Amino acid sequence: MNQFTLTAALVSKDAIRFTPAGLPVVYCQLDYVGEVMEVERPRKIQMSVEAIAIGPVHQVLAQMDLGAQAVFTGFMAPKTIRNQRLVFHINHIQLQS
Repeated sequence: MNQFTLTAALVSKDAIRFTPAGLPVVYCQLDYVGEVMEVERPRKIQMSVEAIAIGPVHQVLAQMDLGAQAVFTGFMAPKTIRNQRLVFHINHIQLQS
């Protein structure tokens, strides 16, 4: 199963574009800073993730302020057939208070 959930801050977002099929698209950058357990030991993580919101979920992303925290859920996929760099495709956003 390819499902990815990340609690992160929105640090940048591009203008809304449209696919050839007419679907709205917003590219963005998410930052995560935190700690996870690995082999029963804490590991500090600081990373930046390239992400994309296609379709109705783009509205939530477009209205978010930079720096806002949210729980992002979706899946990972290569950017293009020729560019295998992974991009997080956001399917759902739950804003944090």
